[in-house]
Amino acid sequence: MENKRNLLVTLADKNYIQQAKQLFSSVYWNAGWEGDYLLLAHEIPEDELEWFTDKGILVKKCKPLFDQKTGAFNYPPVIFDKFYLFTPEFKKWKNIVFLDSDIIVQASLERLTKIKYFAAAQDFYWNKLDTQFNDPLNIRFNNLTFDLNVAAFNSGVMSFNTEIITDSTFNELNNFLKNHLSDFKYPEQAVFNLYFYKRWKKLPLIFNTFIAYHHLELPIKLKFIILHFIRYPDYPSLWDPKNSFYKEWKTNLEKADFIDLNKIQKAKRLNLFEIRFNSILLLLYFYLRPYRYIIPKLRYCFFYILNSPCRLIGKTGNFIKKINPDFYNKLRKIKGGK
Repeated sequence: MENKRNLLVTLADKNYIQQAKQLFSSVYWNAGWEGDYLLLAHEIPEDELEWFTDKGILVKKCKPLFDQKTGAFNYPPVIFDKFYLFTPEFKKWKNIVFLDSDIIVQASLERLTKIKYFAAAQDFYWNKLDTQFNDPLNIRFNNLTFDLNVAAFNSGVMSFNTEIITDSTFNELNNFLKNHLSDFKYPEQAVFNLYFYKRWKKLPLIFNTFIAYHHLELPIKLKFIILHFIRYPDYPSLWDPKNSFYKEWKTNLEKADFIDLNKIQKAKRLNLFEIRFNSILLLLYFYLRPYRYIIPKLRYCFFYILNSPCRLIGKTGNFIKKINPDFYNKLRKIKGGK
């Protein structure tokens, strides 16, 4: 059987070329990505694409599926180019990881390449399917029935195995959009949620951390994999110098010129415990944030116990150390102890 490679994808039009470069750079330097890179290019001039092709980044020129802005925030037509990922030509790869260009990647994406079907993170941590429509009470889908109280996912981070692609998948997605475009608040995202209704796996939150929802403030000791800078009222975009993460974004962009896909970089890796634990802490931090002035020490109590296993499990840690030093040292490594 052919040993297929994995594929990392983002998209851009002429207004988001720098953003795409930064995204690829953060993946290259931090994630140790061993698969291919591809840009879904939406009406980008040929001379602007040379930078990507010179780096060995694949480029797919996408024929526009729409010619006008749509949705609640006047999304540009480029967002619909995501549908092209579900055409048969992409079956040459094993797993596809798609990331929006308003993202910084800080650690390995390897776990996303193990997805057996389709996976994404819940939209804004808690959004339900009804949030994807302009008027959810009156929407009709012919003979199809959907429970609008189930969780909805965010399409800015998606991972899927290409075996789910059929000869008709692209047309089904495209037709669903055209038939219900006026109903969708977040157009392409709503289509994906309906198409993969109750068939998607929920990713841990640190695979899609919505920074603006935290008012651009997060505890230093939290560990992340993907930082997503979605549009949010009154908060600067990632590439705005007023954004507290702008320096990191700018550094990644400057390092983009030094990408050499023949030299795989060492990945920053989080083990399964760290992924789950930091995802829980992220959600707790979000819910506790409104009370930070009343009980300012509470939001840090979760991080205090991380300094050593003994603080986490008390005398039990000392007992484990005596009877099984190797296991104790593994615990210390998981907790980041020395």
